[in-house]
Amino acid sequence: MLESRPDWCISRQRAWGLPIPAFFGPGEELLLTPASIRAVARRFGQFGSDVWFQEDPASLLQGYEPEEDPDFPDWLRASGKEGLQKLTKSVDIFDVWFESGSSWHAVLRGREIGYPADLYLEGSDQHRGWFQLSMLPALGATGQNPFRELLTHGFMVDAKGRKMSKSVGNTIEVSDILKQHGADVCRWWVSSLSYTHDIKVDWEFFRVASEEYRKIRNTIRFLLGNLKDFRTEQIVEFSEPDRYSIDSWAMQQLSQFVNEVHRDYASFRFNLVSDTIFNFCNQTLSAVYLAAVKDRLYCDHPNSHRRRRAQTVMSRIADALIRAVAPILVFTAEEAWLHHNDHSEDSDHSVHFASLPDLFDFEAAPGWSEVMALRGEALRKLEEAKNPGGGGLKNPLDAAITARIPEARLKTLQLFEAELADLCGVSRFQLLAGSEMEIEIQDLRDEHRCERSWKRDGTVRQRSDGGWLSDRDAEVLGLV
Repeated sequence: MLESRPDWCISRQRAWGLPIPAFFGPGEELLLTPASIRAVARRFGQFGSDVWFQEDPASLLQGYEPEEDPDFPDWLRASGKEGLQKLTKSVDIFDVWFESGSSWHAVLRGREIGYPADLYLEGSDQHRGWFQLSMLPALGATGQNPFRELLTHGFMVDAKGRKMSKSVGNTIEVSDILKQHGADVCRWWVSSLSYTHDIKVDWEFFRVASEEYRKIRNTIRFLLGNLKDFRTEQIVEFSEPDRYSIDSWAMQQLSQFVNEVHRDYASFRFNLVSDTIFNFCNQTLSAVYLAAVKDRLYCDHPNSHRRRRAQTVMSRIADALIRAVAPILVFTAEEAWLHHNDHSEDSDHSVHFASLPDLFDFEAAPGWSEVMALRGEALRKLEEAKNPGGGGLKNPLDAAITARIPEARLKTLQLFEAELADLCGVSRFQLLAGSEMEIEIQDLRDEHRCERSWKRDGTVRQRSDGGWLSDRDAEVLGLV
């Protein structure tokens, strides 16, 4: 297009854009041929476009051979290459839309990156701007769009929806955000936005983002801290009885988490990615799974099946979670990845060379929805027991729960009975048959408490060393 009509895109008005690589003789005669343009383009490619303002015409045209240029103008032919010394540079520019709209050629084809681009990203005001003016020359020159997918976003406004302006005084400097909260908090906040609309910015939003970031960071820290003594050879393969464990439920939740992360990253719905990550850390892990396995992690024998099974799941979760947050929390993920894989900071094993967690399917035993419904009712009763009128319980481990369940549901729930006490954070949980569901809280504060696990499980007694321990804890300490 440029070779056939080198003057079609010329603007005689100064504006933002690249200079037109044109030169003029003493009488305003024009030198602008495909060969002269390529000579200047080589200088641009080597030194950048600022070279136009730094060098004289002869230097800009280094490597240009007039006698080899079939389009060399007659007015300059007589003086030959020496005539290049008398040229002056044009002060004109390319039309800014042609310049930006043909960038796909210089970037994708010129650098052999691959054409078309996977994604074009710009503001929502560019549908009839850069996007359209990229399509037109690309369709004319190649017959296809210069992009496979198109993503548009809104603009930053203040908390009241006003355009940010220094004259109004409502701007927030990125450097100030980074200084106060750090880059990862800033990136987390950006990821949480529905960018298809204008985005309100206020310091309060970054405070909330900082709290959410700490929840994710602390979750990863807890996972890694409890994997210190875990090695690959200690991985537990799930048997049929293991399918009724809380670890099996967590694996099923992890499978769903990975699927959702893949889906939302692929569709550029980063706010859904951040929601999924936060909810997984805050609700699935912190509120349920990690709370339930703390006792076995801290108090079971280090090589017990329950503890190693929990560590197996936690290792899978840590690996997947770090990979999932890496595109957003780049520094936190890198630090966690190196720690999780025992690599030093100068290692080449960066998380940013890894992919998202692999998709996988895992089916826990059926019935977990009923277990979680029972847990919800039990926790509600425990909250009532914390009130002065309900007994004033302060620590759930001072309580036992008895749940009377109709026969139709009892058989299913009994398969999960071994996990119910830890799921509710109490010392004992018993299931009995009943005509309708009824949950009773028993106060165990009159019973002895294990000095190691704080549980009142009915087996606590004074041991040979003088301490009060449950049977489980005494066995772990070799006192049985």
